[in-house]
Amino acid sequence: MAASFQPSPSGGDDTLRGSGFLLDVLETARKSDGISIGELVGRKGRIGIAFTLLVLCLPTLVPLPGPFGMVFGTCLAFVAVQMLWGADRIWMPGFIARRKISLKVVETMVRLGRPWVLRLENFLIAGRLPFLTGKTARMILALPILMLAVLISLPIPFGNTVPALAIILIAIALAERDGAVVIASLFVTVAAAVVTYYLVEAAGNVLAWAF
Repeated sequence: MAASFQPSPSGGDDTLRGSGFLLDVLETARKSDGISIGELVGRKGRIGIAFTLLVLCLPTLVPLPGPFGMVFGTCLAFVAVQMLWGADRIWMPGFIARRKISLKVVETMVRLGRPWVLRLENFLIAGRLPFLTGKTARMILALPILMLAVLISLPIPFGNTVPALAIILIAIALAERDGAVVIASLFVTVAAAVVTYYLVEAAGNVLAWAF
């Protein structure tokens, strides 16, 4: 697997926020005309897992061309399975790790996704309900993340947004150790399941009418 991405020296693991991490990703992508998935994963601990979830989920939140839901939904599922087993460092197989995200996609992801992250960060309180962001909690959260990853992978028009938002909430909550946001993310997870159900039902009705 490619060497993992390391943030700029502007802040350590405990001080860098999700919005700052996205700027560091953009800076790295500009130097290499893109960035591989392998460069984005592999940092150890809570921050590494949180930022991996964040950066793999944002391309599915913003309207980007191509099969991003399938690709990044698969990556997110891979992360969730490792979280379920208590991994402190995320690993990706070579064929996924080598997949490169173009500079244009990274720029679009940061331009459209960073304002969402900044708004969410305004509501965070570090250390609130910390038992909901510890290692045991991360293992339990792997289950809704896995379900959301599957929903993101489904080829459903407009079906990515709510599941992606739920994972982004979980990622930012883990990064900032804010358990209250974890609770909010679980409500959004339920909403994502409901929205997906109705979107699938609507798509089925359209196909039935067409044929």
